[in-house]
Amino acid sequence: MDKKALREYTHKADNFLTIGNIVYKQWVFRYTFLELEKDLGIYGDITTNALFDDNKRISASIIAKEEGILCGIAEIRYFLVESEKEFKPRLKSDFRIDFKMEDGSRVGNGDVIMQISADIHDLLAVERTVLNLLGRMSGVATFTRKIVDMVKAAGLDVLIAPTRKTLWGLLDKKAVLLGGGGTHRLNLGDAILVKDTHLDACERNFAEVIKKIADSGNEMRFAEIEVENVAEVLEVSKRLCAMMDAGFDIVGAVLMDNMSASDVSSATSEVKKAGYFERVLYEASGGINEDNVIEYAGAGVDIISMGCLTNGVKSLDLSMKVGK
Repeated sequence: MDKKALREYTHKADNFLTIGNIVYKQWVFRYTFLELEKDLGIYGDITTNALFDDNKRISASIIAKEEGILCGIAEIRYFLVESEKEFKPRLKSDFRIDFKMEDGSRVGNGDVIMQISADIHDLLAVERTVLNLLGRMSGVATFTRKIVDMVKAAGLDVLIAPTRKTLWGLLDKKAVLLGGGGTHRLNLGDAILVKDTHLDACERNFAEVIKKIADSGNEMRFAEIEVENVAEVLEVSKRLCAMMDAGFDIVGAVLMDNMSASDVSSATSEVKKAGYFERVLYEASGGINEDNVIEYAGAGVDIISMGCLTNGVKSLDLSMKVGK
């Protein structure tokens, strides 16, 4: 398996983030059904209840108010159409939805994303939950696509991935995926990632750390170790290769955290000279944003993880219009 295929296997778990996966479905449940319950509170939508006392069925459209990459359609389809009725006991009618666009579509100002028909009480009850989810996920996908396109335009081939510092967990990672990026580690049981907190507790004894990983017996997609300088990149690369030579079947990765782009470039040059580069994945992370991502992408790494993909990202501007 070449390095590009290897990084896609380890840091782009695209087959996991679907409604068919129970773990991902739980995250969707949290940000749809539970958000709806919190929004309704104890007394429900007292505004709509005061204005309408009949079961009036209405139609509405979800409309984009700016350009972006659409994400969240699969989640909304499950929430309103495909899920069991017992999950949403306070919604009395069925939702009929005509999806005009699918996940990953590029939308523009004025584009109709979907048309929805339901009882007026139900439709207005879910309005904010639907717009929040679509807006958030589409905002993350849109910003990710911007970064991915910047790197491609520079003629560089690096996988752009999020970190686990996300507001919406796996939904954020799904949005990054739809924007053309990767996923990185999905949870604490998905892969081994030895961070500075682990290392400081082990007195940065890389030999001991790697031996314990080999002896753990854990199943994992990859084992990654965080380092902070060129010397540690070389040492960890050497020990990971030795572990693989000893018969340990694992993908090893080195995470260069908070290192300057010039130091990252020096590190990749050194591991190439030492013969480790083709056998180990190399990642840069820490303080990387749209202003310096090209510099890091040109430093020879396979993966760049960026917290800014999911933190402080502007939601895509969407609105619901009744009767449209």
